[in-house]
Formats: sequence, structure tokens, C-alpha cells
Amino acid sequence: MQVVILAGGLGTRIQSVAPDMPKALIPVAGKPFIEHQFALLAKYGLRDVVLCIGHMSGQIAEHVGDGAKWGMRVAYSYDPPTGLLGTGGAVVNALPDLAETFLVMYGDSYLPTDYAAIVAAFEACGEDAMMCVYRNENKWDKSNIRIADGHVVFYSKEVDPAEVDYIDYGITGYKKSLIEQYSEITLPLDLQKILQDQVAAGRLAACEVHDRFYEIGKPEGLVELDALFKQRAKA
Repeated sequence: MQVVILAGGLGTRIQSVAPDMPKALIPVAGKPFIEHQFALLAKYGLRDVVLCIGHMSGQIAEHVGDGAKWGMRVAYSYDPPTGLLGTGGAVVNALPDLAETFLVMYGDSYLPTDYAAIVAAFEACGEDAMMCVYRNENKWDKSNIRIADGHVVFYSKEVDPAEVDYIDYGITGYKKSLIEQYSEITLPLDLQKILQDQVAAGRLAACEVHDRFYEIGKPEGLVELDALFKQRAKA
């Protein structure tokens, strides 16, 4: 299945560490972060990638090229130079390159889980969108999800922590036909809007994963993931 990686953000929270490079290229355990993402996807046979890039896009495109160096097939969708699209707008902008079904993940997230199981769950769920969720219980970040009967029944970033126990893991699956319904909407558009619309309709499937997530969007997250990879290398 195709994977869309949203890597166009400004990286404002990590600029103190890497002011002159995009998050995708920040070194983690001696390699640009995106190479770790590629290795993880390739492990599960996911080799078709659309990179949605904007901020410092030239650096990313120059380093990654067509992706063949890592056994990937990489296409690019460029944010326009003026105006922010939002995460949902970036996916809408990529419509010409999208397959009929695809996964979306973020360019600053390392998500070490079973992608084959996620693909199978999305293909079997019968819905136009599916969110991977993790029973977080406010441990690694603020929880924002409730699930029931295989679906997300509540999704909000503005919520009392006592009301929720799951969190959006950072991988969502979509049918292209759903994204096409938002092609004329005023930008910026956040993916949260699309997902909340599906929740309101009772049509957002949930896929529970059991492996914690890592993010390099903040300096402390970068340090944590760097230490994890270095520890693995010594094992």
C-alpha cells in the first residue's frame, strides 16, 4: 500500500537544535531521520511513498531523490510557496499522485509497529478512513480518543484527560474518494477536520496498536529516539 509522509512542517519546536535543516534530515543515531522511516516501511514491504514537502523542500528532494538508494519509490507533492495548506490540505494537494487507498504518517514520527497488520485491518474494515490508536492513558502525551465496537467514537485534542484513554497513534488510512470530497474546501485544512467528520458519521474505523510511538518534533523526543537507536546498535 502507498504511504504518504507529511514532511512539510516548519519545525518550529526543534529549530533550537537544527535551525538550518528540515526535520526529515535531522540526524538520529548518525543517519537522517527519514532513512529510519524508510527502513521501517521497507521491513513490511511498503516501498511506494509520496513525500509532501514544503519547508526546505529542496534539501529533502536532493537527499532522497527517487528513493532507490533505500529500495523505495518516492514521488513528491510540493506545498505552494505562499500560504499554509494544513495537514489535510497537503493530502488534497497530493491527489494527482495518490493511489485508491493509502496510509498517511508524519515526517517527525517513528512508529515501530506491524504495518502489515495495519494494511490488513484497513482493507478489511469496510470504511473510507481508519485511525490507528494506542492505549496511552496520558503516559506519552495527552490522550484524545475513545473507541467502541471497532470505531473511534470520540476524537478531540481539547478534552479532560479523565474522559479518554487512547491517543491518535500517527498512522491513518484513507480511500482517495474520501479526500476528493474535500478538494474544493477553503484552506488551510487539517486532517483532524476530515477525521472528526468521519467520527460524527460513525464511520471512522479504529485499529489498535500496542507499540509506543516516538517523535522528534521536540528536542527531548529527538534525544530519546537517538538513545533508543544507539542502545539497539549495542545489543
